[in-house]
Amino acid sequence: MLIEAAKACTFGKPFVAAVLESLARVLPCAPRMRVCIEGWPGDLAGAGVIFRINAGLHALARSGRHAGLQELYRTAEAVAVPGPDRLDALLIDVLAHHTPHLLQWMSGPTQTNEVARVAGFVAALLELNARAPQPCEMLELGTSAGLNLNLAHYGCQLGGTMSGDPQSAVQVAPRWKGRTPPAVPLVIESASGVDLSPLNICHDEDCERLHAYIWAGERERTERLRAAIAIAKHHLPQVDTGLASRWLARRLVQPQRKGTRRVVLHSMVVQYMPDVERAAVDAALAFAAAAATPDRPLTRVGMEWSADRATVELRVTSWDGSSASGKSVIAAHCHPYAEWFDWHGLDAS
Repeated sequence: MLIEAAKACTFGKPFVAAVLESLARVLPCAPRMRVCIEGWPGDLAGAGVIFRINAGLHALARSGRHAGLQELYRTAEAVAVPGPDRLDALLIDVLAHHTPHLLQWMSGPTQTNEVARVAGFVAALLELNARAPQPCEMLELGTSAGLNLNLAHYGCQLGGTMSGDPQSAVQVAPRWKGRTPPAVPLVIESASGVDLSPLNICHDEDCERLHAYIWAGERERTERLRAAIAIAKHHLPQVDTGLASRWLARRLVQPQRKGTRRVVLHSMVVQYMPDVERAAVDAALAFAAAAATPDRPLTRVGMEWSADRATVELRVTSWDGSSASGKSVIAAHCHPYAEWFDWHGLDAS
């Protein structure tokens, strides 16, 4: 738990870090939760278990079922860190009365549908389009509620380049370092996704789950999520339920219209996949890549942790049957929640 607290601090979230540090101190007061954590089958960090608990606390605060927690989260900004004695006493009381609620959150998958990450997707698509203008067919893995599938309905300020709808209620403008993506048209012909346990933005409880996974005190992210949900209710995302590798294999063998770029997207999801599932996704892409041509290219854009989990990489791999086909490029390094991008472009070595 202290490792996750350190990560939260690294992400610039001192309030969450303080909460997680307090949880580590008071965990002996909640034996059921301690046993569940200590006996977790698999990698705690990879499954995001501690951050599930953090989201459960946020959900409990938002629900008003614990007045003290509600007041703490209502008045707390991301930079306001309560004293440890106050936090410990409060969390001991929360654990005494709401451990079953938190155990429920531990059992469910993380659902961080961070709309700001579309900035990386859009920048990659702009660079691809500058080389070969083609409408795009998007296929997203681990799409949660499908909010990122609506990127064509958002505005993205990428350094000096504006893409998308400048009048949209969702405006994404991360801090931008490095090259500026080219200002070229971007046409999304279709967009669909898959998730093992997708959320439905037409259900209030699912929308609340998305809000709970936002760090406490982050008003800008909360408002952006609220606006993205409102847009999604008018432009309902196409999200299927299923295993990513099987869904992808089925989609990739479907006919691809000539002159259309097929793009497989994913962000911060590979870490949750078992090794066999990762291999199956790679195999589905490799099979489809063998048939790629300049008129029917295939691209993979992934925003994921590096192998050592030291940084987040936006990696782009493209196949079109040419001699350079299949070259993988780290086009950017970025913040896990896309607060900033260091953009290198598709020509990076």
